[in-house]
Amino acid sequence: MKLSINLAEIPEEGRTYLWDTQSGEANAVLADLIGKNTYSAEFTIRPLNSKDFEMSGKISTKIPDQCSRCGTDIQFPITEKYREILIPKQDQPRNSKYSKVNHISDLSGDETDFCEYEGQNFDMAEYLHEVIALATPYNPVCPKQDNPNCSIYTNPEPEQGFIYNEEMPAEKPESPFAALKNLKLN
Repeated sequence: MKLSINLAEIPEEGRTYLWDTQSGEANAVLADLIGKNTYSAEFTIRPLNSKDFEMSGKISTKIPDQCSRCGTDIQFPITEKYREILIPKQDQPRNSKYSKVNHISDLSGDETDFCEYEGQNFDMAEYLHEVIALATPYNPVCPKQDNPNCSIYTNPEPEQGFIYNEEMPAEKPESPFAALKNLKLN
């Protein structure tokens, strides 16, 4: 099983790959995220010049999880598209002109991302692992068709806010001056 791709072997017109559970290229790497679920990844890598490559593709799978609202075990579907420019790994000393703080505000939805590779090999299985991990929702919810009567939450629409209608007990606070009443002055 080949986990990394030798970029020196990519022809000028590019190469398309189809990795899935049957072919098994990334089974061991993805097992901690997807368990025994199947996956299908199709991607194309083509050279832009002698060192840089364009990679684009899509991965589809399911991850075992629990609904954050009702606790039901679910198989949450993940389908992610990606587009990256693969560049050789460069040393970036702290004070170099290429060093930059990575911050979420620097990202925009339409931009192509850059990914580094070492030597002539790119670890595609590890890349797919990260794509799935980043696509995993923080608070997954039951799809409507799987559990239309998710009993705990009152608003079944995942795109709207989640609210519990629980009233807080009304507790009358003690006066801040009550402690002064027991003070004795000499």
